[in-house]
Amino acid sequence: MARIKNESRTRTAKFESLELMARSMGETNDCSVKAVALACNVRYEDAHRALARQGRKNRRGSSTSAILRAIKSLGFTAHWIPDQHFINQYPKSHQILKGCTTHHPERFNKVWADGETYVMFTSCHVLTIVDGVNHDWTKGRAKRSQGIYQVRAA
Repeated sequence: MARIKNESRTRTAKFESLELMARSMGETNDCSVKAVALACNVRYEDAHRALARQGRKNRRGSSTSAILRAIKSLGFTAHWIPDQHFINQYPKSHQILKGCTTHHPERFNKVWADGETYVMFTSCHVLTIVDGVNHDWTKGRAKRSQGIYQVRAA
């Protein structure tokens, strides 16, 4: 695979605003808060509070189950989608891939830009993809998916 261009690694304005909010609150290790805020289209503080109710401590990570419960508590559903769902829609020569990565929404944008919101879990990280746009620092990087959930209003 060709090397990923650096300009594709620019962060989105939504992600940058969440970064500023996190810094103002003295937060770190808050990818779960940012992912929930973006997936549910709520303020950082609301996502922070929802995850705190699920047991997340300040400046600590959060479990997959706690993130999914927080999404549900904010009035949304999270439905697991197998990686193969996306891979089967990739161009024929790429349908041999074994899994999705954080780079795929950009690389195969026609597949991912379906108007839906997804939360992707990777090793020790979680991010949100909205209508084919990765709103995270992993944009342009190839972190392998360990689970993808479609998020919709309940």
